Parts: sequence; C-alpha cells; structure tokens
Amino acid sequence: MFLRRPLFTFFITLSIVLSFTHSAYAQPTLPDMANVTQNGINILTWTCQYDGVKSIAVQRSSDSNFNYITIGYVRNLKKGVQYYLDGHPKAGPNWYRVKLIFGSDLSWTSNRIKVVVDSAQIAKGRVLPSNDSLQGMAAKFQTKSVSVKDSTTGIVGKKSVIITSTVKASDSSSKVSNGLALSIEIPDIENVNAYSYIKSQYVFTNPFTGHVNIEITDVKKGVYTLEFFDSKNVKILEVPRISEPNVVLDKRNFQRVGMYKFELYKDKVKLETGYVTIY
Repeated sequence: MFLRRPLFTFFITLSIVLSFTHSAYAQPTLPDMANVTQNGINILTWTCQYDGVKSIAVQRSSDSNFNYITIGYVRNLKKGVQYYLDGHPKAGPNWYRVKLIFGSDLSWTSNRIKVVVDSAQIAKGRVLPSNDSLQGMAAKFQTKSVSVKDSTTGIVGKKSVIITSTVKASDSSSKVSNGLALSIEIPDIENVNAYSYIKSQYVFTNPFTGHVNIEITDVKKGVYTLEFFDSKNVKILEVPRISEPNVVLDKRNFQRVGMYKFELYKDKVKLETGYVTIY
C-alpha cells in the first residue's frame, strides 16, 4: 500500500533589492562572485559574460580545495546578472564555486568564495523550501534601469535595480503548512563588497592575529608590489617590493580599523584587486 504525503504550498515574499552603480565597485564578473548572508540564506551573485551555456551548477564544500558537491543549478542561463539562493547552508565555513558546461561540453570552473555561517543563524532560521524551489524564485528576478542623483555631486546617472514580487513555491518535503513571509534585502554593490568581498588567495587578514598575510609562491618570478586604499580610494600604504613568499604586514600600519582595498601588481601589471578587514 502506498501512502501519499500531503503537499503543502508556501507563499514566500522575497523583497530583494540589488543596485549596481557604475563606479570602482563593479558587479563581480565570472570567475569572481559576491555573497550576502541574511536570515540564514546565502545569496550568491555574479555576472555571466558567456553565451551558449548549457548548465551552471553551484557547488559547495566545507574546505577550500576538496569535497565539492553540487547543491543545485541556476535556472536563468541568459548572459548577465545571475543568482543562486542557498537556503540550507552548513554551520561554519561554506566554500562555493560554480561550474559551467557549454553546448560543446566544455566545462569551466569559477574562483572560490568563502562564506562563514554562524550556527545561531541556522538555529533561528525558518523552515524553507528546498534549494531547487528557491531557484525558481531567483529565476524570476527582473532588472530595470532607474535614474539616480548623487547627493554630494548632483550628478544624475543610471543604475539597475532588481525587485521581486510575491512568488509562490511548493515543497512536499516539509510538514509546515502555514504561510511564510521572508524578506531579504541585499545592499548596493559597494556594501556587498564591505560585507562579503571575494577572498584573495594572495592577500588576506589572518583570523587569529588580525595581521595581513601576503602569500605569493612564485615571488621570485616577477616584481610584485602592493598598494592599499581607504574608503575614499586614497592610497594610505604601499609595499614597493615583495621579496619573500610569505610576508606578514602588521595591522598597526593601517592606524585604524576598517576595510581597505588593495591592488596587487606583478611587473607593473595589475594582478588582482581585493579587500582586507583590519580589526
């Protein structure tokens, strides 16, 4: 005898507003990604510049290099801004990457991004539909262009705003039948960088000491220089020559806590732009 499990329908309201401004803080383009965590949900976003994509798989691991498993697929494969909502992250570090497969069966993997989720966030989280159901909502995100005026300079420009309305999702795996209202707001892209910037493999804050680690394995194969900038894009620190593969930059060089942008150069060619947090 077969028993049919009851199917419950959830009405989930996602108010997601994501603004992109034409400034130094550009929307990450693959292979880079950005993330915002709110209400226990990791929202991954990036710009895909490729046509002819057959599938985009989002993969997650508890470490940085191994044991990646596919947790879902992006529904909207059109070139442009794309999203993935992970409503069921693990407590602790979550490493993400996306794997693209093209029509020619060529596969390509993005850079990795690390998102640390507090177990308390998960404990307080609401019962959500499966990740597959959440992607149906993400695929319905729409972009429109609006005029904006800078309050400081008075310059009028354009920005893209993404707003969603109420979306109905169903999930037969849950036993909760009450309606669920979920509100998620993503800050503009400048704040996205502040909250969850893409972690560099070369320059990063040591979580135990608070100092800045600089790790370049092939440092002898070129001339590496490093510059740091404050929130107003003013250069406040420069390392004119990195000569050792492992260098520790004392956090007292930055004089105050906060987030700083860096630019890493190899033979006077910009190799990477990223961010470190001094605390």
